[in-house]
Amino acid sequence: MFQRTIACVANTLGLAWWAKVRSEDPQLVYWVGPFLRRRRLERHLLLFLRDLQLEGAQDLVAERLRRRRSEPLTYPASVPRDQADRGMGPGR
Repeated sequence: MFQRTIACVANTLGLAWWAKVRSEDPQLVYWVGPFLRRRRLERHLLLFLRDLQLEGAQDLVAERLRRRRSEPLTYPASVPRDQADRGMGPGR
């Protein structure tokens, strides 16, 4: 619980680690985070990518970023990049 609270504060300050994962089939973008340390992100990201592959997602590409991020955490790849990077998806 305490770790999560600290990660949320780091996210607000733009210091949190996030992974942006794109898949081609289905064409979606997923965000994984926030994490205080990149090492912890890497551990969770491996599990997340494995789960996506087991669900049939193909051509996964992960990018690690240190930034502030808000919802939504999953959205169609067709959302314009500027909206997606600000955490704004459809209906936002």
